[in-house]
Amino acid sequence: MKTIGICGKIGSGKSAVGVLLAEKGAFVLDLDVEMHLLYAESEELRQKISERFGSVCVQNGAVDRAVLASQVFKDPKSLKDLENIVYPLLQKNAENKLKQAENSENPPKIAAVEGALLFKWPEFSQKLAEIWIVQSPDDVRLERLQKRGLSKEDALRRMQIQALDPLPPSDHYEYIDNFGSMLELQAIVLQKAQI
Repeated sequence: MKTIGICGKIGSGKSAVGVLLAEKGAFVLDLDVEMHLLYAESEELRQKISERFGSVCVQNGAVDRAVLASQVFKDPKSLKDLENIVYPLLQKNAENKLKQAENSENPPKIAAVEGALLFKWPEFSQKLAEIWIVQSPDDVRLERLQKRGLSKEDALRRMQIQALDPLPPSDHYEYIDNFGSMLELQAIVLQKAQI
């Protein structure tokens, strides 16, 4: 089973690449989806958040993400503390699901992990056969984000935050230019994946 990371800035088309691979039988793990599941299902995460940020952040057995966000996004140290709680649990879940896919009765030829968080896990990303960087021009990304319902100001703010977080060097990168139509993207993805 070949493992691929799918990364790219917000609005670049990471999810579209993941969908195209899944349609061809690849196992695709979306780290954003996995993060939401972790917040919803992990008792260990709820306990650690309550211990660090107070019981006000965990109400009725669930993480109150709005209350938590109001604390962590005001203070870089708090945000780092939250990342140090969440990321190891998320990485462990991702590794377990990849093992399950590989050990299944019909293991897929390709397993892909989609998400910008891969760069926060160098020891994990170094184990991947390739890391695909999906890229699109800023004006295209902005338009896509606005079509998703973000205001122009919010979209630009998110794009600017990501611009402060450059890619670490690696020889595992494969670049996917997502400037055109979905059919053009599909052709690039199928050629790169050889499926």
